[in-house]
Amino acid sequence: MTLQLTRDFTIKVIERKKVEIMTLQLKVPNMACSACGDTITKAIKEIDPTATVRAEPKTKLVEIETKASEAEISQAITAAGYTVT
Repeated sequence: MTLQLTRDFTIKVIERKKVEIMTLQLKVPNMACSACGDTITKAIKEIDPTATVRAEPKTKLVEIETKASEAEISQAITAAGYTVT
């Protein structure tokens, strides 16, 4: 493959920030049922639409893969009416 340039041009390299995805496991003692899990998932997705959320009411654990900070996720869960310990 041959590339031939016929005009002057400028290349601008834009540095992209690497956003790391982290996995959080949070205990939510007042998550009682799957509807609670759905509410928590919705609250997290408002902060990070690309997050993967697994809420398990039996163990009271929520596992989140997210680009958001733990503080942001905890705050979203608390704002939805749940306690994070």
